[in-house]
Amino acid sequence: MQTGIPIDFNTRTTCRGCGSGNLRLLIDYGMMPLAGGFMKPEEVSTLNIAYPLRLVRCVDCTLMQVWDTVPPEKIFSQYSYASSTTRTLIEHFAKMGPEIVEAFSARGRLVVEFGCNDGVLMRPLIQAGARAVGVDPSDVARRASEEQGWALLQAYFNETIAGQIRSQYGQARIVVGNNVFAHVDDIHAIVRGVTTLLEPEGVFIFEVHYQGDLIETVQFDTVYHEHICYYSLAALVKLLARHDLKIIDVRRISIHAGSVRVIAARASSSRQASPQVIEMLEMEKRLDVDRFVRQVYARRVSMKKLIGDLRRAGRRVVAYGAAGRMTIMLNYCELGADLIEYVLDMSPLRYGKIVPGVLIPIVPPQVFYDDFPDYAVMTAWNYESEIVAKEQTFLQRGGRFIVPLPEIRIVGEV
Repeated sequence: MQTGIPIDFNTRTTCRGCGSGNLRLLIDYGMMPLAGGFMKPEEVSTLNIAYPLRLVRCVDCTLMQVWDTVPPEKIFSQYSYASSTTRTLIEHFAKMGPEIVEAFSARGRLVVEFGCNDGVLMRPLIQAGARAVGVDPSDVARRASEEQGWALLQAYFNETIAGQIRSQYGQARIVVGNNVFAHVDDIHAIVRGVTTLLEPEGVFIFEVHYQGDLIETVQFDTVYHEHICYYSLAALVKLLARHDLKIIDVRRISIHAGSVRVIAARASSSRQASPQVIEMLEMEKRLDVDRFVRQVYARRVSMKKLIGDLRRAGRRVVAYGAAGRMTIMLNYCELGADLIEYVLDMSPLRYGKIVPGVLIPIVPPQVFYDDFPDYAVMTAWNYESEIVAKEQTFLQRGGRFIVPLPEIRIVGEV
C-alpha cells in the first residue's frame, strides 16, 4: 500500500524507562503508516510512507513500548489533532481545571501545561484563577494561543524549556502533561524538565493511556508510532524514582478508553501516598499479557472476515471517526478502499484528506447524513456512547454500527 520504506527511524535496544535490554516482542504489525499522516490527494505519491511497527514489553519494569522510533518532526510537523472537537474531552478538562487548582491551592500561582494542544485545559485553568503557561510544538497550539490570548512556548518540553519558564515566571505549583507522556522517546528529558520547574511542595499531574486497559480490552488499535510508550503504574514508579519523584495518588479514568491520572511530588515532599497506589500495583501483577496477544490476532481475523462478508453480500460499509486508532485498525486488519467507502470525521482539519496506507477518503459528516450507508465501523469506538446518542437518526433508519472493541458487536440489529 505504501510508496516506500523510509530509513529515518531508529530501533531501540533498551527500555525507555529503566534502561534494561530485556525486551520481549509481543506484536509485529508489519509496515504501518503514521497514524495521523492524513494526506491531500496530491500528496499521496510522496507522503504515503510506512514504518516498522512492533510492540515490545520490558520484562524488568513492565513498560510496553514500540520498538522502532520515528523522528518527532515526521509525526508532528502536520499534526491536525484538536482536543476541542470532542465533547467528552471538553467536559473532562473543564472539570479537571478547577479541580486541581482548588486541590493544590494554585489560584494565583504558576501552572505549566506541556502538550496543551488547542487550550482545552488551558482555558479552565485560567478561568479557575491560575497563571497558566502552555508548551506545545504544534501549529494547532500556536493558532489557539493567538486566538484565545494565553501564553505559549511553541517547543518540545524539556529541561532547557523548563529553565526558560522558571527564569521568566518562577517555579510552578503544578506541572501538567495530559496524553503526552506516551508520545516521547526520551521521557527522561521531560521528567528533568518537571523537576526543574516544580516547587518543593508542588505536584506533577499527568494522564496517560493505561497499560492495564490496553491489555484487558485488547486495544491493539492504540499502538502506533506516535504512541511510543504504554505505561503500567509499576513502570511509572520506577521511572519517576530515578528523578527523585514519588507517586502520591492514582486513579483510573475512562478517557481514551482507559487512562490513569497520576499525581507525583518530589521525594522530599511532605505529601504521602494514597492506598490506591499499592492497590493498583498489586492488581497489575495479575494482568495476562499472553492472552492479550492471542486476542489481538483473533480480532484481526474476525474484523476482516466480517467486513468482507458484508461487502460480498452487497452491503455498503463506511468508517466513523478519523482518529489515529482508525489508521491502525484499518491498515492492520487490511480494510482498504475496496471494503470501506469513506471515513467521516467531525474535524474540518481532515476534510478532503486521505487515510494513509489504505487510501480511503475522509469526508465531513454531512456526506454520511445524506448518504445513509448500511454499516459504519465505529473506529472511534472509545466514544461509543457519545456517537450512538448523536446518530439516532442513522440507527432509526436501519443503519448499523460495527463496534470493533473490546468485543466485536453490531449496534442497531433487531
